[in-house]
Amino acid sequence: MLGLPPPKDRLLHEQVRLLVRNVPALVMGTLVLATGTAALLMMNGQPVSRVTVWLGLMVVLCAARWSMARLHGRTQDDASQTVRWARILVASSAIGGLLWGALAWLFFTPDQPYTLVLVAMVLAAILSSATQSLGPYFPAHLAFGLPCALPFALRCLLTGEAQLLTLGVLTLVFLMMTELFARRIAVAIEEALQLRFENETLAERLSSEKERAETANRAKTRFLATASHDLRQPIHAMSLFVPALKRMAQEGRLSAPVLGDMADRMQTALDTMGQLLNRLLDVSRLDAGAVQVAMQDLALEPLLSAVVDEVAAQAQAKGLRLRMHDGDLWVYSDPAVLHTMLSNLLSNAVRYTERGGVLVAARPRGAGVDIQVWDTGIGISQQEIERVPEEFFQASNAHADASQSRGLGLGMAIVQRSAQLIGARLSWRSELGRGSMFAIHLQRGQSVGQDVERALQSPGHDHVCTVLVVDENHDILAAMSMLLRSWGHAPLLAASAEAADHVARSHPGRLDVALVDFHLTQGQNGLSVATSLRLLRDDLAVAIVTGDTSAEVMEAVRSAGLEVMHKPVDPAMLQQFITRPR
Repeated sequence: MLGLPPPKDRLLHEQVRLLVRNVPALVMGTLVLATGTAALLMMNGQPVSRVTVWLGLMVVLCAARWSMARLHGRTQDDASQTVRWARILVASSAIGGLLWGALAWLFFTPDQPYTLVLVAMVLAAILSSATQSLGPYFPAHLAFGLPCALPFALRCLLTGEAQLLTLGVLTLVFLMMTELFARRIAVAIEEALQLRFENETLAERLSSEKERAETANRAKTRFLATASHDLRQPIHAMSLFVPALKRMAQEGRLSAPVLGDMADRMQTALDTMGQLLNRLLDVSRLDAGAVQVAMQDLALEPLLSAVVDEVAAQAQAKGLRLRMHDGDLWVYSDPAVLHTMLSNLLSNAVRYTERGGVLVAARPRGAGVDIQVWDTGIGISQQEIERVPEEFFQASNAHADASQSRGLGLGMAIVQRSAQLIGARLSWRSELGRGSMFAIHLQRGQSVGQDVERALQSPGHDHVCTVLVVDENHDILAAMSMLLRSWGHAPLLAASAEAADHVARSHPGRLDVALVDFHLTQGQNGLSVATSLRLLRDDLAVAIVTGDTSAEVMEAVRSAGLEVMHKPVDPAMLQQFITRPR
């Protein structure tokens, strides 16, 4: 139904089609009735020449209507011609009404009752039959009925004879009743057509939604296969490192260099899993509306430098030139959201570039700023370029090289959602085998001064804190304790809400930070724990740590005025939260 005109024009288009479909029966009925009428008029002594001319005009009209119907059959799909065809049909109906109405002027003979009765019966018959043939479009019936019946009624009324006056009044009443019924029939047909249109629209939407669901299902099936592969790789590596580490420790062969090397490799495996999970988490949080935007004036140099540093090692390993140009520009945006967008764009550029280089550059554009990411990578075909922001989409040439790292097809979906969140515009272009360019269009920001910027970037991480960790998982408690101790902090551990309350009351005044899991045992949640802890110390820094990204949980945490960290938690982010000046 996508190519059809708007509902009102579509209704007229269908009404015209129904009128034209009735033309063959209308023509045949008109010819039969007109021929019979002409024969009877001649039998009643009416002038043959006059009757012949009238019948000839009627035949010409029928031929014109037949030709018109054939012509419409070849152009009916052109919706732009609908109004023109409607006017033609109304005009032909009016001409037909005038020819039938001419009987009252040509053959009105009060002194010949048989002829008068014949004319009255023929007009009544043709007016009644028109209710069916012209019923789909009321203006056509009205254009036919008025010139058909009014002349006879007027001739009767003008005679002044009582019997003819009565006949004239009855003719007018019959005309009004006929038009009333014709209008009701037209309304009924319009309602039936509207109902059909609605059903067709619903069927089209259902088909479209079904196709979208099937497409999404196929895409997610491909995604799960890719995600399963990419998650199994680091898990498999970890499953080999752990028993090897344990065996070497038992045999006393675990030297510091070997331990450091294995730790680095295990950290790499964990980082890989974390990146994959974070991509999924980003999409989930954006869909759940869990990302809170804090728009501010932001210098691009430190932000771009941080993003470039993230991919510098990967670019160097592939021999790529990695360049940055900030233009000493500022933008008005959310730093965290913008960082996520640029990180996705830059990591994609490095991943799909094997030779040449990658450039991230900021350029002024009127009252705004364009941040562009250029690469000399594999590019995207013009047939696929419009699908770039789709979830799970990967270009058909994305894995032509078996050694190339695999993505999940979520990076641009995250960028697209993030852009909508901060009011940014995206654009991109690409040439297969030559590279791509992705741009983020942002509002220009105002410089707030270098001293303030340095203060914002140097929160100070040397403060030692007492940290209460509340989690029902004992492995997580043990791992968090070891990490906090390695940073020099003092960890306090609790596996339930009751234990957390006991620990907090046992160390009055010592707590600085609380890290609380959202889902605890026996149906308890971290919000109630946070409320209890803040009753003991109202300035206590509390963060909810959870793997749940549902909209309900995110809304509950935001309503409580608490920060949220998603598992797996980035250690740097965790340390920053713990040591943040308060």
